Amino acid sequence: MESNDNVAESKLRSLGYEPAFKRVLGVSSLVWFGLSYLSPIEVFTQFGLMSGMTHGMMTLAYLVATLAILFTVASYSKMVSVYPVAGSAYTYVQRSVNPHLGFITGWVMLLDYILLPMVCILFLGLFMNNYCPLVPIWAWIILSVLIVGVINVLGIEPTVRVNTGTVIAQAAFSLLFLFVVAKLVMEGGGAGTFYSWPAIYNAPEFNTDDFLMSVGVLTIAFLGFDAVTTLAEETHQPEKTVGRALLFVCLIAGSFFLLISYFCQIAWPSAWKEIVDPNTGFLEVSLHLQADYMQSLYFWIGNLASLTCVVSAQATIARILFGMGRDGALPKRFFAYVSPRYKTPVYNIALVSTISLSAVFFSDSVMNAVSLISFGALLGFIMVNIAVISHFYLRGKRRSPVDTIQYLLFPLTGAGLCLYFLLSLAYQAKVLGFAWLGLGILYTALSTDFFRKLPPDLTLE
Repeated sequence: MESNDNVAESKLRSLGYEPAFKRVLGVSSLVWFGLSYLSPIEVFTQFGLMSGMTHGMMTLAYLVATLAILFTVASYSKMVSVYPVAGSAYTYVQRSVNPHLGFITGWVMLLDYILLPMVCILFLGLFMNNYCPLVPIWAWIILSVLIVGVINVLGIEPTVRVNTGTVIAQAAFSLLFLFVVAKLVMEGGGAGTFYSWPAIYNAPEFNTDDFLMSVGVLTIAFLGFDAVTTLAEETHQPEKTVGRALLFVCLIAGSFFLLISYFCQIAWPSAWKEIVDPNTGFLEVSLHLQADYMQSLYFWIGNLASLTCVVSAQATIARILFGMGRDGALPKRFFAYVSPRYKTPVYNIALVSTISLSAVFFSDSVMNAVSLISFGALLGFIMVNIAVISHFYLRGKRRSPVDTIQYLLFPLTGAGLCLYFLLSLAYQAKVLGFAWLGLGILYTALSTDFFRKLPPDLTLE
């Protein structure tokens, strides 16, 4: 393993970077990390909102989202094999397409990575305040931010261990849920059958615009797969290991989302039009399960999942900021600093923790933030697909019939699907997203003499 790590270190140096992190992760660790970032149990949280948006066809929306994301997963796998570094989409586009577009891609991806921990912290504060009203929301938020920050400062190993335990707890709860629903259906409750076609596709209720918007929003459920690439410099044999982990995360998560959303639907077929409060819809679903203890279990495991989702999200954005700082796209002294003791980017962790505290001010606009996260993710996915075409098909001239399929047609399909879903997002999300994109373009233009020179201190081979 050590010799393979030396090869990875040599590859890193050939790209102009000095190793800064410890290589301690394998495929299983990366999969646990990615799944914890996805926070699989959030499918329960989303059920109230998404079942209403899809008119009871949330399972179909997840199926379409999974198939669409697989094209982008393939593109990430190809790019990380060439550039096994911490910067993820930012690095791939910067080196394969254009350094200015690379910075703009990083800028857009910052939007969803920065907002995701804030949104998770907000949900955590709201739920904990509901459970213990004597402690205000802001106090829960501050406490959660401190806990997450400490875990990430201590290093990637404790981060992965915490995430692994939480994913196991979520899996156990989900298995219990499947058992409870199965018992309900076998006793004649819910849909009364395990084979309900309307739970997948109900033609009279299908609304194309709402359905496509829901697919676009649900892409956020897969944001964890690309977070795995940010740990490339802490992974053994990253050229192979990261790509495998990406595929496993996407397939496991997609299968899980499909199964759970389907069982939610057959447990309460008319939920999409009868749920009173979509924000806490699963709590109403649990009443139809004739198992009141499910509410309490969901409350605690759901909050734990939110906490570890923040741990993963913060670890990811800290490393993306590190990648941009190391290249000089952001001030090096701050963003490229790694603690000699903990081998973690502590300044970036502190910065993201500070931003997460702003959750206090967003209790009335959670859905807008969620849609905005989807905007940043989808635009980043589009650019990674374009990077594959640029690196392999255009620059590398890999144009045999097989290469044309995997280096042109597949990424082109992935980019087209992501663009279609992006344009199907809510109007306000698109306005805010394109405004953020415009700010990134303006900043890049001003800092590079209107694109006549490279971003600050950025050097490419």
